[in-house]
Amino acid sequence: MRWRRFSVTAPPQASDSVSAILQQLFGGLSIVNTQAGPLHQAYTSETADVEKAQAELEAGLRRIPPELVAATPVTLEADWVDEQDWAEAWKQHYRPLRVGKRLVILPSWLSWPDPVSPLQPRSDDIIIRIDPGMAFGTGAHATTRMCMAALEDHLRPGAEVIDFGCGSGILSVTACKLGAASVLAIDNDPVCLEVAAANLVGNAVAERCQVRLEESLEAIRGPRDLIAANITPEVVAEQAAKAARLLEPDGYYIISGFTDRSDNDVAEAIAAVKLEITDRYDQDEWRCWVTAKQA
Repeated sequence: MRWRRFSVTAPPQASDSVSAILQQLFGGLSIVNTQAGPLHQAYTSETADVEKAQAELEAGLRRIPPELVAATPVTLEADWVDEQDWAEAWKQHYRPLRVGKRLVILPSWLSWPDPVSPLQPRSDDIIIRIDPGMAFGTGAHATTRMCMAALEDHLRPGAEVIDFGCGSGILSVTACKLGAASVLAIDNDPVCLEVAAANLVGNAVAERCQVRLEESLEAIRGPRDLIAANITPEVVAEQAAKAARLLEPDGYYIISGFTDRSDNDVAEAIAAVKLEITDRYDQDEWRCWVTAKQA
């Protein structure tokens, strides 16, 4: 199968807006920082209405507030990618990556220790094997790494976890490897669920995980000990009330996918449902917050 790849380069201040548009249209995206600015990419299969998807994307990009793109315009490129070519491109550019204190993200096609990598193995390494497929979540982006570090710091063994917007399943795998009793991985993109399910099997944790097609947290029942949401600021804020209702009294809502340009809006939404920020992780302009129910 071929996939239509949409590549949007935008100035940093417009990254949140672009991400929200791609998330809404395609259910997921990847973001890579380049010299020209953040490069946002999303995919749709050749069986979809590709022309309609591109028209809706172009219309959405035109609605970005002019002050965000006054200095540097947004650019859109579209091309076709074969699944095999896409997979081989990942294999050329990704090496093992150490995250947090003990986590090592290992591309599924490599061995550990990797003879080419400068990383040295440690006795307490926790290996997270990931093949991103066509889904977001390789560990290359700051938001993913910060969420993984937050899970390492705050997930209690035996926790009941939701991975909201699971993408490749990297946070679901991480939660299981850190001792979660169960994980519900949800996404609105069937391709992401297929990739996540394969990664759960590849890490031998599938028996503790369920993958489910969901647009939001509305249909999920609680209580849960931890919800991780690495998505867009709009969705993080919109779902805060439902997350708060689902959480145990001492539970955590770990949120990322937003920058310093939208953290005030996210903070207001979190405070409105009586969630308190208890820990913060920052990398460049990106934010990850650990929030908990206020007593």
